[in-house]
Amino acid sequence: MNYKKYNMGSYNFHIIKCDKFKTINIKINFKRKINKNEITIRNLLKDVLLDSSFKYKTTRKLDIEMEELYNINFSATNYISGNYLVSSFNTVFLNEIYTEPKMIEKSIKFFLELLLNPNVKDGKFDSNSFDVCKRYMADKITSIKDRTGEYSFIRMLENMDKSSIISYNPNGYLDDLEKITPESLYEYYKKMIRSDIIDIFVIGDIDSLQVKKIFSETFKINTLKKPSESHYLSHKKIRSRVKTVKEQIDTTQSKLVIGYKLSDIKEYQKQYVMPIFTYIFGGGPDSKLFKTVREKNSLCYSISASYNAVMNIMTIRAGINSKDFKKTISLIKKEFKNMQKGIYSDQDIEAAKTTYINALKEINDSQKAIINSYTSKEYLNYDLPNERIKKIKKVKRTEIQEIIGKIHLDTIYLLEGTDVEEDVSE
Repeated sequence: MNYKKYNMGSYNFHIIKCDKFKTINIKINFKRKINKNEITIRNLLKDVLLDSSFKYKTTRKLDIEMEELYNINFSATNYISGNYLVSSFNTVFLNEIYTEPKMIEKSIKFFLELLLNPNVKDGKFDSNSFDVCKRYMADKITSIKDRTGEYSFIRMLENMDKSSIISYNPNGYLDDLEKITPESLYEYYKKMIRSDIIDIFVIGDIDSLQVKKIFSETFKINTLKKPSESHYLSHKKIRSRVKTVKEQIDTTQSKLVIGYKLSDIKEYQKQYVMPIFTYIFGGGPDSKLFKTVREKNSLCYSISASYNAVMNIMTIRAGINSKDFKKTISLIKKEFKNMQKGIYSDQDIEAAKTTYINALKEINDSQKAIINSYTSKEYLNYDLPNERIKKIKKVKRTEIQEIIGKIHLDTIYLLEGTDVEEDVSE
């Protein structure tokens, strides 16, 4: 595998030459400093852009061309990455080695047609495409309570710090959606193209210079590339008293979400120490939380801990009966105190390292995962998998103990359901 980064003036161009896969995978990221008022319009924009283009004005025409290009696939997603909002557009298609000559160029140009030549007339997006995508997005926003796991997590973050970026709803807001018109969406599109920081990642068994030439001739963005700042969030305030919030909902299972803020975490600790601690504490079936809360006491349907380095938080999620709320919280706090006291074995540490290393090794089996690893290097200064494997092996017990003192319980949120009595033990 050979990686090279080119400065193309208006954007960064990343090529990962790799002969392991039959497909070529391309990801184009547009990112800008986050603004809460722009989350909704960017979500709508990504859907409208992939729904049609000026050349392919209907879904039928798009489908025909996709079949001609051996079922090329494309997708888009928006996500909050700390201080930045990222719109990511992706395409996957068969290498021309397995199809016919010129298919790489044809596939790239088709993908860029969707992004750079939108279905616009008289300064506004096509109304049919716009209306369909807007209705779909409205349905997704209004149905959030049906997705209780997602809803409870968002509500916990909102209660954690309403003034912080962590409280922003990645789905967007209905009030903002109602204000968007085909005209205003096109104006925002031009703003994104003109002023976002852009990174293009390409992976596959390719002629790097040939692909670079295709993009330089086709992806002509007339903007000045701007330096990127840190994605990482820091917390201005650490709560002295834990905040507890309960909300009732018509569902059969209660959702418990607990948020911890982290303070003064160094880069090495983010990448290596916190993942090990999190896995031992609640990252898998051998974790302290799973064994104590799930297996020994049968208090939950599921329980897990996760760490978000960019948001600088650790969270615990569990599905419980509301009557077991106090006992579950008590056991979670007890297990955390045990971790503070160092009550875990060297075997626990080695098992966590092995799990983490195996996950890193699997990255090379997926084009998407490889691109994501280079994205993390570009945006977050993360080491690449081989380097991470070397460093994760060296994490010490003393380093784990040191970081536990920087983890602060902040918010306990319970989405309280009707809780039909069930035996949650197996």
